[in-house]
Amino acid sequence: MAVDILKVTNLSLTSNNVVYFNDISFTLKSGKTLAIIGETGCGKSLLCKSLVGLHPLGFKLAGSILFYRDRSHAIEITEVAESTMSTIRGSQIGFVFQEATASFNPLLSCGKQVFHILRSQNAGSKDTLKQRALALFKQVGFSDADRIYRSYPHQLSGGMAQRVSLALALAGEPQILIADEPSFALDSVAKKEYLRLIKALCSKINLSLILVTHDIQEAFSYSDDILVLYAGCPAEIISNPSEKTTPSHPYTQALLDIAKAFQNFKLPQPIPGEVPSITSPPQGCRFNPRCSRAQPICRESYPEKRDLGNNHFVWCFFPNMGK
Repeated sequence: MAVDILKVTNLSLTSNNVVYFNDISFTLKSGKTLAIIGETGCGKSLLCKSLVGLHPLGFKLAGSILFYRDRSHAIEITEVAESTMSTIRGSQIGFVFQEATASFNPLLSCGKQVFHILRSQNAGSKDTLKQRALALFKQVGFSDADRIYRSYPHQLSGGMAQRVSLALALAGEPQILIADEPSFALDSVAKKEYLRLIKALCSKINLSLILVTHDIQEAFSYSDDILVLYAGCPAEIISNPSEKTTPSHPYTQALLDIAKAFQNFKLPQPIPGEVPSITSPPQGCRFNPRCSRAQPICRESYPEKRDLGNNHFVWCFFPNMGK
């Protein structure tokens, strides 16, 4: 039975009166995948970095992040010291960055970098740890693990770097893996192969996954729950998405319509207007300047969270109620 492993409640990040994200709440279950989707600049990466205490210095993080190390013990991440957070980050919550090379030390071979992580977790012999490192490289899809072990980061292609980054994240044997647009810069074939690999590995070792993406079809294909963000605010949460799922927020529906048009080799209908600046968002619902359903109330007040049943929530005054 899946149990809560991460519970985020009313999370916000601010600096100098600028709200980078606000009122974020979600629950991640053990062995499940939560996709966080939204356009560039909506706060996805900042949110994920904040979950492991990597938000910028001087920024104020408010709200609650409960991490359940086990069923009887929860840690409030927003309150722990950095010394404690450093033991959680990597060993219990792994992170695959959008730019894979951000995980690497350019002066060490790929094998040595994985080896050092394993050594910090395990007191095994050098030979044992090297064999575990080679096994990890094979686990993430390398048939020539010995060559990858000897290689340096600058010798890797983009796809190879992503896989080595995944091996580094898995070396600490985390309970949660955060993958921030892990298929970034990969072509469509390599992207699907890499995402299938991540999902297969998570399923095999019962690893909980937070998958950050701007591709709504990725979210629908690879996740158990979807959190849709727009301009730093939640728009919709969908549980158990499938091809039959009808989004209720007009923004989510527009993203899905665009994706389906491309899939059917048709010219998509773009969302009118532009994403608002995070430093000067519109009053009321942040999507209202681009929304065909907008009414005066949408320009005056931000909608409260609305429960549509079956763990489906929407922040909209006039949601699509179709099922």
